[in-house]
Amino acid sequence: MKEQNYKNSKPIPFKIILVGDSGVGKTSIIEAYVDSLKENIPSTITASYYSKLVTINDYKIIFQIWDTVGQEQYRSMNNLFFKDAQICLMVYDITRETTFKSIKNYWHESVVNNGLEGVIFGIAGNKSDLYENENVDKDEVKEFCNEINAFLKFTSIKKNSSINDLFMSLGEKFINSNFMLELGGEYFSQRNNSLNSFKISKNIVNNDVKKKKKVCC
Repeated sequence: MKEQNYKNSKPIPFKIILVGDSGVGKTSIIEAYVDSLKENIPSTITASYYSKLVTINDYKIIFQIWDTVGQEQYRSMNNLFFKDAQICLMVYDITRETTFKSIKNYWHESVVNNGLEGVIFGIAGNKSDLYENENVDKDEVKEFCNEINAFLKFTSIKKNSSINDLFMSLGEKFINSNFMLELGGEYFSQRNNSLNSFKISKNIVNNDVKKKKKVCC
């Protein structure tokens, strides 16, 4: 078997936080992805940590996944976990409109105010197997996604639908983000110039965008 030619010599860690109201299925989504799904998972009272080593676009990545508290009386402790997370996945229950309203009116703003500049957002509409009882306007969700530059996935734990795709999309957004530009040389061997190539290509794109803006204006 041919050995995988990775672009980085050391796995790149990035931190994902899952936020959303209690009972939307944050813990179940994580447990399903890391292959440790349990029946009747209780509500999270303190933040829980999970990790998984994956390969995305020939990069070795370590998902550092934090499951935060959804219950209102414990929310204040979440700010500690927001501050250094590069990606935030906001989860709502498609059968409960209030859970989407919470994402729109509380969770997003809370992460923006307490998290990193440029944090990447994704939204998961969970329990898609209960589509007959859907109570959230999809057009409103899509409009909000466009406003905050977030991607949208509909997931189902029971049908194991889109769970892996959800996290792969998160990883791809990270690889193509400015957070990759901030990585040190410790993750790349001297023989591998993929990080420098990445920085050069990103700078070329950014410069082209700036030039176009000047022409337009």
